[in-house]
Amino acid sequence: MRSDQVERRLKLRELRILLTVVKAGSMAKSAAELAISQPNVSKAISDLEHAFGVRLLDRSSHGVEPTAYGLAVIKRATAAFDELRHYADIRIMPSRWPFVLVIGLFGPAYRHNPGLHTGRFAVDFAVFT
Repeated sequence: MRSDQVERRLKLRELRILLTVVKAGSMAKSAAELAISQPNVSKAISDLEHAFGVRLLDRSSHGVEPTAYGLAVIKRATAAFDELRHYADIRIMPSRWPFVLVIGLFGPAYRHNPGLHTGRFAVDFAVFT
C-alpha cells in the first residue's frame, strides 16, 4: 500500500483507541474505559491494521499484546499525542487562524515508509488534552 493511502486512512481517534487497548490489555476493558462498544474498538483496530497492512496486536483469551509493528506504531502515536499536547500551551494571535499542523514520523517508521513522514491537518480552533 502506498504511503498516501495510509495517510488518508489514518485517524487520530483510531490511534487513541490503540493506545488505550494496549494500556488496558484487552478490547473489553478499553471499550469500557472509552465508553464505546467493543465492536467499535475492534473495528478501529482492524481499520488501523488495514491502513498499515500489518497486524498490530496479537489477540488471545488472556488479552492483547502488541506485535513488533504495533510497538512501532504505539511509539510514534505516543510521540504524536505528546507533541499535540504542547499545542495547547501555545497562544496564537486570532489573525493567525486557521493554521496547518504538520506531524512527522521519524526512525524506523520513516525509513520503511519514506512517503509517510508528514500529515497535514487544517485547524480552525483546537484545545488538545
